[in-house]
Amino acid sequence: MRSIKNLHRQLVEKKDKITQSMNLHKRLVSTLRCLPTEVLFHIFIYCLPEVKYPSPAPNLAPILFTRIC
Repeated sequence: MRSIKNLHRQLVEKKDKITQSMNLHKRLVSTLRCLPTEVLFHIFIYCLPEVKYPSPAPNLAPILFTRIC
């Protein structure tokens, strides 16, 4: 019986940690959406590659932004 109670307690703790993590991530997304369009525009323009014909790379803008959004 103790092992079942112990397992239950562990599951509840893990659930609480996951819920906290989800709430933190939701706040991050909502903060990003609060930025004015003009600010986002400047961020994207600033991050554009300087070469005329860049090769897409997953760790560079603008492809990198798809992992954030």
